[in-house]
Amino acid sequence: MAVQHGVASFVRHLIWPMIFQGCFILERHCTSTLSLFTFPMEPDDIVRSLITIVGSFVQDRLLDQRKRATLKEQCGERLAAEDESNNKDTEFRYSDQAVLANLDWGMDAFEEAINTSNIETKMARLDYAEKMLQVCAMLNTSDKTAGVPNCYLSAWAHLNLSYLWKLRNNATNVVLHVLEMFSVDPFFSRIDFAPELWKTLFLPHMSSIVGWYSEERHRIMMDLIPDSADLSFNVDFDLYLDESLVFSMRPDQADKLQNLEKLYGQSLDDNTRLYTNYFKDCMNYSSATSKRPIPMLPIAEPPMTPLHEVNRKIPDYVKFSPILPKSAGFSPVQKAKENTRETSSLSATNTSSENLLDSDAWNNRVGIPEETEDSEKVANAKQEGNGKEEARSILRLQSTRDMDFKVTTSLPTSPQVHHDFSINSPDLNNESKEQPKSVRKIFAHGDGRNSGYANVNNEALERSFTRENDSRSPNFGSPQQFERSTQSRPPKDFVCPITTQIFSDPVTLETGQTYERKAIEEWMKRGNTTCPITRQPLSANVLPKTNYVLKRLITSWKEQHPDLAHELSYPATPRSSYGSPSSGQIESTYTSKTSNLCDDKNNGDDCCNYKPRRFMQATVATSPTSVISQAAVEAIISGLKPFISCLCTSEDLKECEEAVLAIARMWKESNADPGAYACLSTSEAVNGFMDVLSASLSREALAKTVYILSELLVADDNFRDVLTSVDFDFECLAALLKNGLPEAAVLIYVLKPTFSQMSAHNLVPQFIQIITSKYEDSKDHELLMNPKDAAIELVEQVLIEGDENSRSSNALSIISADAVPILVMCLDKVDIRQSVLFILLCCIHADKSCRNLIANRIDLCLVLELFHAGNENLRGMCIDFLSELVQLNRRTLCNQILQIIKDEGAFSTMHTLLIYLQNAPMEQQPVVASLLLQLDILVEPRKMSIYREEAIETLIDALLKKDFPNLQLMALDALSTLSGHLSSSGKSYTEAWLLNLAGFSKPYEAFMKNEKLKMNQKELTETMEKATSSWEKRVAFVLCNHEKGLIFNALEECLKSKSVDMAKKCLITATWLVYMLYNLPDTGVRDAAHKSLLHQFIYILQSSKNLEEKILATVALRSFISDQGALGEIGGYAEVLYKTLRKLKRSYVVVSDIMKTLMNLPSVNAAEMWSASEGLETDSSMNGEVLSLLDVKGRVLSSHSDGTIKVWDAGKRGLRLIQEVREHAKAVTCLYIPPSCDKFYSGSLDKTIRIWVIKPEGIRCIQVHDVKEAVHGLTADANFAYFFSQGAGFKVFGWSGITKHINLKQSVKCLDMIGDKVYCGCSDFSIQEADLQKSTTTSFYSGTRKLLGKQSINSISIHDDLLFAGGTSVDGTAGKVFSVSSRAVVGSLSSGFDIHYLAVNNELIFGGTKNGIIEVWLKERLTRVVSIKMSGIGKITSMASNAEGDMLFTGSSDGKIQAWELH
Repeated sequence: MAVQHGVASFVRHLIWPMIFQGCFILERHCTSTLSLFTFPMEPDDIVRSLITIVGSFVQDRLLDQRKRATLKEQCGERLAAEDESNNKDTEFRYSDQAVLANLDWGMDAFEEAINTSNIETKMARLDYAEKMLQVCAMLNTSDKTAGVPNCYLSAWAHLNLSYLWKLRNNATNVVLHVLEMFSVDPFFSRIDFAPELWKTLFLPHMSSIVGWYSEERHRIMMDLIPDSADLSFNVDFDLYLDESLVFSMRPDQADKLQNLEKLYGQSLDDNTRLYTNYFKDCMNYSSATSKRPIPMLPIAEPPMTPLHEVNRKIPDYVKFSPILPKSAGFSPVQKAKENTRETSSLSATNTSSENLLDSDAWNNRVGIPEETEDSEKVANAKQEGNGKEEARSILRLQSTRDMDFKVTTSLPTSPQVHHDFSINSPDLNNESKEQPKSVRKIFAHGDGRNSGYANVNNEALERSFTRENDSRSPNFGSPQQFERSTQSRPPKDFVCPITTQIFSDPVTLETGQTYERKAIEEWMKRGNTTCPITRQPLSANVLPKTNYVLKRLITSWKEQHPDLAHELSYPATPRSSYGSPSSGQIESTYTSKTSNLCDDKNNGDDCCNYKPRRFMQATVATSPTSVISQAAVEAIISGLKPFISCLCTSEDLKECEEAVLAIARMWKESNADPGAYACLSTSEAVNGFMDVLSASLSREALAKTVYILSELLVADDNFRDVLTSVDFDFECLAALLKNGLPEAAVLIYVLKPTFSQMSAHNLVPQFIQIITSKYEDSKDHELLMNPKDAAIELVEQVLIEGDENSRSSNALSIISADAVPILVMCLDKVDIRQSVLFILLCCIHADKSCRNLIANRIDLCLVLELFHAGNENLRGMCIDFLSELVQLNRRTLCNQILQIIKDEGAFSTMHTLLIYLQNAPMEQQPVVASLLLQLDILVEPRKMSIYREEAIETLIDALLKKDFPNLQLMALDALSTLSGHLSSSGKSYTEAWLLNLAGFSKPYEAFMKNEKLKMNQKELTETMEKATSSWEKRVAFVLCNHEKGLIFNALEECLKSKSVDMAKKCLITATWLVYMLYNLPDTGVRDAAHKSLLHQFIYILQSSKNLEEKILATVALRSFISDQGALGEIGGYAEVLYKTLRKLKRSYVVVSDIMKTLMNLPSVNAAEMWSASEGLETDSSMNGEVLSLLDVKGRVLSSHSDGTIKVWDAGKRGLRLIQEVREHAKAVTCLYIPPSCDKFYSGSLDKTIRIWVIKPEGIRCIQVHDVKEAVHGLTADANFAYFFSQGAGFKVFGWSGITKHINLKQSVKCLDMIGDKVYCGCSDFSIQEADLQKSTTTSFYSGTRKLLGKQSINSISIHDDLLFAGGTSVDGTAGKVFSVSSRAVVGSLSSGFDIHYLAVNNELIFGGTKNGIIEVWLKERLTRVVSIKMSGIGKITSMASNAEGDMLFTGSSDGKIQAWELH
């Protein structure tokens, strides 16, 4: 009988469709028109035909939006095959799901491109769609992604890419992507994606295969029909076949037909690939350029294996497992028709007879379900009711061959619980290590946009019931019946088998059964040592922890079914009922918890709407957990009355205290019986309790009184009215709390006081004291909640309802009491985790430095659990908290925290953040985007990341919202923190860092000094700087390269803002990005940067009155001058910029770089850029001629012919004499200062050389050396002095007193040195080089002497490896510039006057002549920029210029010193 049933089932589900299908194939094949490809054609002709046919098909799809939507729904149903999955415990990575989400996002972007008329938007969306679709198109087709065969995803992606290239008018790519689709997955391509195109391109080539199939099928069918010898080959089997004939089919005949169908489908797939490769070769072939042979048309051959020898193993085809969150866009359409659920909830029904050809190929991947007898009966009934049309096999993507509809469990079946897939499974309870996987499995199919417990419980529950129905009747489960059952009762997994009410505090025993904590506690207190249902012995006397997974599921279900939950709720047990406020309450208050933590309207005295749902009103009824007889309850109530009477009437305080103790004990024994409640809730009894509270000194009596009153308040919320009607004084409770009774905090919390009440009594210090103290529960009674938990809840209420000042003050009190570490430890408690997190966040806002303390102690997994399980507002609070933690001054620690956030938890934090970002409130988006971006770039930036793209896009959008300036500021703050330059207080010091780069180092040095003092480790600071440098390079790279520098356009708009604060923040961010851009490899976005920002920086430099803003602008301009494109634009502003830059030049090194570059531009006329103004003149004629001048750090040293050396202060108003020294007996002919500038040397005609030290207060001679000869010129180093006197050569004088003569055969007129070489300008117009190490002399330069007149080198100066020489003017050239290293002539100094003195600084060359004219050349270009005429003074005897080049000092023969300002 069982065999007959099996054959009948097989015939019903497989044979009938095959018969109808086979007939249709023959008819279709015989009547179809011949394709162009059935005739011999050249490759070029085939290409044109392919482009025409495929292009027409794609064009039709583009015009038919409904067809595309239908296809997406159909494919989405296949992908969302959850309930029929075989491997339900498989754990999938969210990276896999992100790939699937990319496919959906790509299709959405493509649809947006179709629907928009803006060309730029269309192109941008198409580019984005291509990126997303390529992710799936390039998958390894032999692998799977989240249980889905990659070939299916890749084929679908290629189809959409063909649409995309059609919009771009690229016909070749359209065809190639369509062909790739058929090559990757021919099966689904001809069934789902493009069946009509397959019939046009491929079916005409399959005639031999179709013929073979028809012949073999004909042979089998002829065996079934009596007297079939006279039938023709093309006979219509419908005329002869009926149901009785099909039911008479033998099992071996059914096997043959099944194997034939599979082999036929495989042949179609193989030959589809064969012809696809041929078409590809044709597309890639070019008769003009290709050297390959012409592609040969393949021939489709049918299988050669005889039918009776087909014994190959049929592979286990694709099995799709649960894969997608709903956020990925695949929303399966739940069909209401019963026939869509006959075989599987995962089905795709043929909608027309024309698609029957496709359905035979499906049989390649469809097994035969093993049906039970009951299901067969239902199927028979269904078959009889619906006829042949209903009997067609529903095509399924998932094989049902291995599905097991039987429930396998070792758990004994209870009367109330049937076959159970619930969370109480032994696999979950006995193997605790597997619990996280189960949790992930349950929630993996929730809405990705609200990926938390609250949004997935019903779906998980519905799947559980669907499986239960399927286990009894797998193919004919009734959705209507399921709806009625779920609406009339809660899920059985949520109901305690003892109380028959919904769990409040579920605990799962070692036997696998779950009970209400209070119920099982009472069971065990009565001496029972076995499980109530299984009767298995219990080895542990202590109950396990709460089953939080189940508890969260129940909480979510209650929120969705409040009425049903209220009816079936059990009066909450202490641990579950008196926890933290629910997520819903946090939702209502969190919008005021961050920067604007609470609106002003919540600060009034009447703000009394803070009603935690921890204590929901309980129905006063007989406790279902109690197994005490009614007589025992009545006896307890009778026993209560004398004690209540004593409490109300006795004048003896001790008697009243003893009565309270007895009442507390009996109340606990009564299990909150309504009768006991009625006795205790009278006004007289309450007065008695209050008298005890106000008069008693017994801690035990006071604690028991608090216990009783709090129990009564929770038992009935109306009891609050009774308390307020009597002489209840809140001040009494406040006094008890201050006197050290922590239990009073519980009663205060249950009373729901207002903020004004708690503020009036200043209770926050007492709450903090309770939090920091250790409290142990009494063994005699158990309070509704731990006093520490109550104190935390009350502190949260105070922080929420207080204004900003009170919130900050209270948070600082928490920090000063050292309560932060204890609060961090309290995060382990699920009930108060939200409250603790909010308090910690307030502490961070009040004192940023405490974030380091929190970061070093916190377990981030607890915060991530709250984030994943919470709703939108709760997630917002978690994100604010996590964002604060990653703003530490130690980059390495920040990266560690980010890595934990990224890796920990059962869910993908990045994926959840991405979904939350897309739905987050506008004011939270910059923070979320910043956190998501930091998580993405923990590793080296990749070529593409959907997380990064979405995050940066969000930040840019925020910057562009001009109507929301606060949002723009938040985005700028987020970008500032991304740079990684953060102080210990979490503030960005990017500005100080940039100013330091420009030479304005005071802010940065002050910051670093402060940071080093705090960390007290120099090595740690260096490590921090290295980590910060690496981090900011990654951040800058991804920001600058997003959409070809789109962020620069957004920053340009912000720089134009009229808000001073916004413009300053934007300037800092823009400067930092530009600086980093030019320190990174050029990726082609520099043009976008300078086109957007260059003019803004120039405007700021010109117009801003803020020095720091000007310096920041110069840092950016310094970066731009290395770009030739930007430099050309800067040159147009050269004259205007130069005047502004000169004012900054003295202090900031970047300014000099810009000025040098500007002056060297060919388009800039240097002569027009410079001018000189005469400064104040100083008369020192009483000291004779001014023979030498030196500029030293803002001071000028002058030597005179009477042996005097003077020190002058070179201020803006002229020279001011500081010191005058006369230690030389004769004229001081020369002064020389080495590069160290710590000392200088003076040479005199008195034949001595003196060494002087330079101090702030003046100069002082420290050594005097007698050199035996008059000194006319001098240079020196640490070991020797080199000087020349009258006569040939020069002398080398050792400081030890040894003198050596270097003979050069010519008189030396000047000398200078670099390294161990001395260069001498001689009277024969040559420059001689003396190598002191080798003691050799060589000619460095030999000038061309004129026949008439004397030519000589009068002055030389070595600067930046260049030797500048000035002397007699020959042919309009009075000086030359040489490279010291190569001895090559670099250029010449054009002048018609002889140069007697040279002075060189960083930018300019000054040449003094005898006739009082000073020529000024640009150092880089050697272009004369200005001539200065000295009037009214004698001839020039000496010159000196400051390092900045904006001041020139000249000494004359009549003892005057003239100052000139260059500008």
